[in-house]
Amino acid sequence: MKLLALALSLTSLLLPHVSSIPMQERGNPDFPNPTVDPFYANPSTISNYQNGQVIRERSVKTNIFNLNLGSSYQLFYKTQNTQLEADGTVATVWIPKKPSSPPKILSYQVYEDSVAVDCAPSWAYVSGSDSNNKVPVSLDTPIYINWALNQGYYVVSADHEGRKGAFIAGHQEGMAVLDGIKALRNHQKLPSNTPVVMFGYSGGAHATVWAETLAGQHAPDLNVVGTTHGGTPIDPQNLFNFLNKGPFAGFAGAGIFGLSNAYPELYQAFVGKLNSKGQASLKKYNTSGFCIADVVIQFPFTDFLKQVDLVDPFSIPAIQNVLRKETLLKRVSSQPIPVPKFPRYLYHAAPDEIVPYADEREYVQDQCSQGANILFNTMVIAEHVSAEIFGIPGALLFIKQAFEGNTPKVVCGTSIPDIPSLLSSRADEIMGKDLADQARALQGKKSIFGTTISF
Repeated sequence: MKLLALALSLTSLLLPHVSSIPMQERGNPDFPNPTVDPFYANPSTISNYQNGQVIRERSVKTNIFNLNLGSSYQLFYKTQNTQLEADGTVATVWIPKKPSSPPKILSYQVYEDSVAVDCAPSWAYVSGSDSNNKVPVSLDTPIYINWALNQGYYVVSADHEGRKGAFIAGHQEGMAVLDGIKALRNHQKLPSNTPVVMFGYSGGAHATVWAETLAGQHAPDLNVVGTTHGGTPIDPQNLFNFLNKGPFAGFAGAGIFGLSNAYPELYQAFVGKLNSKGQASLKKYNTSGFCIADVVIQFPFTDFLKQVDLVDPFSIPAIQNVLRKETLLKRVSSQPIPVPKFPRYLYHAAPDEIVPYADEREYVQDQCSQGANILFNTMVIAEHVSAEIFGIPGALLFIKQAFEGNTPKVVCGTSIPDIPSLLSSRADEIMGKDLADQARALQGKKSIFGTTISF
């Protein structure tokens, strides 16, 4: 009965978000659905471009309103897919009216958590777009971007899942993020040594952790001076098992279908074996507008292993190979996992009900044993959404400290006693009272994950 009650509460909490865009804001004719908008299409000559090279651009009015916002753009740029083939994706960039000196770049990764192409953040950011995925870019996202603009930072937010909706595909996401930073740097003609800090939460944290992992290999010319992320998915198989058959099982389905979009061999080994129920699920996930709200409310307590005609999918070599390539756990990975040396701040709610805490703790231990510099904050009294909101001032403080080169000196993997609370006057000092009040006002609001925000 408790599970049934939770399922019903998920539906009642999430349904208002699906149609939450006021009718008068619907339908910006200048920014059609990405599935038909030629701006998102690869040119036939895309292989001739360098990673991070801007192929086309356009000015865009977004849902970010700030007195220090000078202009904002969508940039279609060259990156690579998981097979290292030339591909393109879009980043939204915000240019401060009064840039800091020297210039600084904040790369902000928003959680998309779906596989439908028109759930891309770039379309959700557009003022008056028809996107069904506006909640992720309107909850805490404006707080981060407005704070960054107040500091004079350049901000970039990439469509890290790419043109195929490769959710939870770390190599795809990481390269797209890094090349999006390059695209901003190229577009604004910023110095090659411009310092960069990256941030993301949940699905955005997954893109961030992979970007920091691949930075030395894929983008050694970027001057990454720090990263911070929270509620970070680390291992796809553990994540699937953690979610499957539970209230948030929809994310398990999105993950397996998103990975399949990145790996043809996984598509053949898993999606090619779907039964009729699995085919119906796949069709739903790929439906236009099937974004995070639908992912959650339409698949609670689903067992996706019963939607495929395989006795033990995880024993199949093709599936094993993908999962071992897409993990950041040292004991599971089929390849060496890089250890970035720049400072990092990671935080996670111990009772997180959506992303397993144990994986991130193990990841931190792996990294620390190899010389990493990580401040790790375990939030004992929190869950996934409350940690997202309650973690804002600590993340913002670390971003500023990373840019200034004065991050806390700690034993790797430990925390500090004075991480700022959102409910304290120190949050006002870090964020500015208006943004701190905006974050505190989220108390009691309905989240996209089907829970009420409480801290």
